[in-house]
Amino acid sequence: MTRRLPGLLLIAGILALTLPTTGCSAGRSAAPPVTPGAPRDPGTVLPVIFDDDGSQDGTAALAFLLSHPGVSVRAITISYGEAHPDVYVQHVARKLDNMGVEGIPLGAGRDAPLAGSNAFPDWLRERSNNFGGLPIPNADQTYPVQDAAELIVATVNASPEPITLFLSGAQTNLAEALRLNGDIAANIAAVYIMGGAVYVPGNIQGLTPDSDNEVAEWNVYADPQAAKEVLASELPLYLVPLDATNQVTLNAEDIQRWREGGPTADFAVEIYERALENFGGSNAAVWDLMTAAVMLDPSLCRFASLPLDVITAEGATSGQTVVVEGGTANVTVCLAPDAGRIKENFRQVFSAAAP
Repeated sequence: MTRRLPGLLLIAGILALTLPTTGCSAGRSAAPPVTPGAPRDPGTVLPVIFDDDGSQDGTAALAFLLSHPGVSVRAITISYGEAHPDVYVQHVARKLDNMGVEGIPLGAGRDAPLAGSNAFPDWLRERSNNFGGLPIPNADQTYPVQDAAELIVATVNASPEPITLFLSGAQTNLAEALRLNGDIAANIAAVYIMGGAVYVPGNIQGLTPDSDNEVAEWNVYADPQAAKEVLASELPLYLVPLDATNQVTLNAEDIQRWREGGPTADFAVEIYERALENFGGSNAAVWDLMTAAVMLDPSLCRFASLPLDVITAEGATSGQTVVVEGGTANVTVCLAPDAGRIKENFRQVFSAAAP
């Protein structure tokens, strides 16, 4: 959720850091051939469970999904990661109430990884507690919240049609839901995940410069065990890693074009304007927002089917996403996004949100 590229502003939740340059990192093979994703039928409505770790980019992705006429958000859950889930979920609830969004159940996950002790820096988690510096409406209100894993299980089981999961943080909540009831896999159409670094460097040093980990991406690093279990679940998984998200950025002009929409579009503009104002720079990355767009229109990217695993052992490679040589493909990975079409898609969707 943070990158390294001199002079480029990127938003890791509420943080602006720099991208790693694209290309293969040491010891990694070249990327395989890619094929275009299939377009989704625009006449259908996609039922979605939204799961994020309390990042501002993830919250903008929620605004995008709420703005999209082809999406029905069935549940919102907050995972371990940038946020303390029980704190951030209340901020989300307050903002939804303020925008007039009703009837979506909320869940908060455990505030720790399934194993190990990897964590975002305390200062970043404290900023998440403060909603990234954004105004907090209805600050004196407290809203009902369920256990995230239990809510995922209940929502999947209650859905009359297979449901899609969107994950833009640690995969803790889904992993716990599968532990709780593995049978939900039969009613899950797909899982779209922002996470991992397959053929490019990781981003841990963007937030913790003294780290010796050069290979992991934060969403996977925060809970490698959860990511490993999800990869082994045999669910239809679609990954949007740093390899793809490094290639898409927005500037202030791009963001202003969203103002044609309504409250959810205005909220997304507010998120990115605040980041650009606070941290300087002229461009912002949109890892989670881009993943949401690809989920709703896979033709926005070209994919490769890969056999992936995650290193769970502590040390300099903890959380690394690795290609298993000779393994059976278990993930469809977005590697070559169409940046121009993705940015135009943002504009179209947010414009359609006008009341």
